[in-house]
Amino acid sequence: MFPFSVTRQPKPQSHRQAQAAIHEGSGYELISFDAEKLNVFAAEVYYCEPHWHSAPELICILSGEFSVTLGHATSLASAGSMLYINPDEIHSLEARAPNSQLLTIQFSPHLFDETHPAPLMFNQGDRAAEQQISNAVIALLDNLVTAQPSFTRIALIYHLLGSLATTAPNQADQQQVGVRKKDQQSVKYGIEFINQHFDDELNLATIAEHAGVSYHHFSRIFKKISGYNFKEYLTMIRINKAKLLLKDTNIPITDISYTCGFSGHKQLIFAFNKYCRMTPTEFRKSYLTTLNSAAELQIMTDFRCLPLDRQIVARLQSFNADPQ
Repeated sequence: MFPFSVTRQPKPQSHRQAQAAIHEGSGYELISFDAEKLNVFAAEVYYCEPHWHSAPELICILSGEFSVTLGHATSLASAGSMLYINPDEIHSLEARAPNSQLLTIQFSPHLFDETHPAPLMFNQGDRAAEQQISNAVIALLDNLVTAQPSFTRIALIYHLLGSLATTAPNQADQQQVGVRKKDQQSVKYGIEFINQHFDDELNLATIAEHAGVSYHHFSRIFKKISGYNFKEYLTMIRINKAKLLLKDTNIPITDISYTCGFSGHKQLIFAFNKYCRMTPTEFRKSYLTTLNSAAELQIMTDFRCLPLDRQIVARLQSFNADPQ
């Protein structure tokens, strides 16, 4: 999610490059890793659209509250909560409170093999297991912050994975894996099609046909798995594409509206007001001036990276000292 994704493109140098760039990406996120096969970052996040990647991911909520859609379930996660995301599982999140921040740990698929597969977790809530995982996270983060020897870090990575593996899915969960994967694959086909054809006239029937399922079944599973209905998701994708053109080019707003699939500039303005609490013109001006306030920039961007430091370690330790 975000900093280590290699799907992010450099700033376009022309209108043609910009218009081509907004068609990049399908919903699948390709993540890069260093030699230690681990990514750790903290961020203040406003919104993360539905996506998936082959790297399992552990998220610790540092402050605020998020609405998180993971697989078939949507729930609220507040400060002190932890979420484990299975490989290739569709997930999304949206801040529900100001200054909502999280710590993310991504594990390279190269850490696993047939004998030692990635942990699979479907239910959280075991306080003893969560305490063990939290302690392992704190130890690993402390190692990163204080730049301790790398061999110690490798041991801590596997210790954390071992802690995650102790929270294994029960038999009922395992019996539902095949059904879940089938529905998720259908939704992935739909998301990929939407992301590649967002500038066309799209309707749910067309997407369902592409995914190979019935209209009503796709409508139900799309909402359940992505957390958004079809129209909401399509509108937010178009808004995100428009944001790239608004901040990276001087293409007229009317042209941007058509390029991104809106039927006209009024529809683009309405969507921006609804989802961004501002107009496209206000959004563009925020990137053209050097007088932006921190609060304005926080609204403009979907995330803001935070430094990994002792304060984050202390915050995680405070959650252990004051169990929820």
